[in-house]
Amino acid sequence: MSYEIIFCPLYSGSSGNVILISYKDTSILVDAGVSFRKLTCALNKIGFNKKIDAILLSHDHSDHVKCAGVYFRKLNVPIITNHKTWEAVKNSLGKVDERNVHLIETGTSFSVGSIGIETFSIPHDAKDPMGFCFYLGRKKISISTDLGHVNEKVAQKIDFSDIILLESNHDIEMLLTGPYPYYLKQRIKSDIGHLSNEQAAQMILKLNLEKTKRIYLGHLSEENNHPDVALMTVKSILKEKGVFESFDFSLDVAQRYQPSLCSVL
Repeated sequence: MSYEIIFCPLYSGSSGNVILISYKDTSILVDAGVSFRKLTCALNKIGFNKKIDAILLSHDHSDHVKCAGVYFRKLNVPIITNHKTWEAVKNSLGKVDERNVHLIETGTSFSVGSIGIETFSIPHDAKDPMGFCFYLGRKKISISTDLGHVNEKVAQKIDFSDIILLESNHDIEMLLTGPYPYYLKQRIKSDIGHLSNEQAAQMILKLNLEKTKRIYLGHLSEENNHPDVALMTVKSILKEKGVFESFDFSLDVAQRYQPSLCSVL
């Protein structure tokens, strides 16, 4: 790939999450929730062969961090996360040289090579979960998954993005009538759980989409959602509100078991 900016959700869902973002000479992995073999297969599949410069961890849940130690040892690159997340995960990752773990405060901004990164707090039942805005020249890419409710502060952070990865975890009827135990259903639909398809649409309605080229619906539940259901639900709400008459962007689903369609700018 010879594009200046590459963004690709390599895997997205409760079985494991990892996202690639690359700009000029800098490439970052966001989260580390699948095996290194699966990571390598995904990178090969999209034809990506640049050096990875850092691993950025959003929060401490295992589908986002369980392979971070392996990535660290295989890639020999720093891990970047906040203090509470690191304290929650460090004993489960195997041998990690903490001199190469860079701890930040949620809400701060910093850079890795050519990529500017802004962190922000998200409502989720983890120790200190973060969303991210990436600044790549004049382009902005935002990631906000594992989000418990439609949140004004998060909307303000991810506004005016060129590309957005937003959670659309479950169809509410599928969740309520599905096999999950009552306590888990309550957790998922709580204000610190996960966004439903309808809530994802409501979140999009809060955004200024003048610059937006693509929105990915991510972190879909395998049991309580389906890509076609998520797309149909979100599209129908946005169409009803006239969004597609005012803005020109594509709406896609981030895939669970294989790389999604890459965004290149």
